[in-house]
Amino acid sequence: MKILIFTLSLFFTALVSALALPNDMKSAIKTDNAEVFLKLLTTDTINMCYDARNSSYTLLALTIKYEAKACFKTLVSEKADLEKACSSKTPLMYAVKYGQLDTVKALIFAGADYKAKNTSGRTAKDYAKTYEQKDIYAYLQGLKK
Repeated sequence: MKILIFTLSLFFTALVSALALPNDMKSAIKTDNAEVFLKLLTTDTINMCYDARNSSYTLLALTIKYEAKACFKTLVSEKADLEKACSSKTPLMYAVKYGQLDTVKALIFAGADYKAKNTSGRTAKDYAKTYEQKDIYAYLQGLKK
């Protein structure tokens, strides 16, 4: 019985864990090739969590991490979930972490919730403070409450 329970738990863990990012998708992001990226994008993959360097990211978060601005714009226009968190960070929190003020502004303009909290109760503004992103912190501080 213990073996059956252990096997089932491994199976379900594998189902809910992040997937490996396909090489063609990774290449499109790293080269910021929005045309190829759009061809690879599906409704099933747009909001999934993918493993990358011992962490989990949405495609939107990966475009932020790799500064793939054209691919980022493609995801926003294709209505990627702006609040989807992998590894307990939303795309906005990643933009703050990586110091990308223009991306922070674009996400908020597109409808990202700058007051959203992750599983540990932290907001984008908390990340700005932690990562010493003074310009982003000032921008977030100046938004209407």
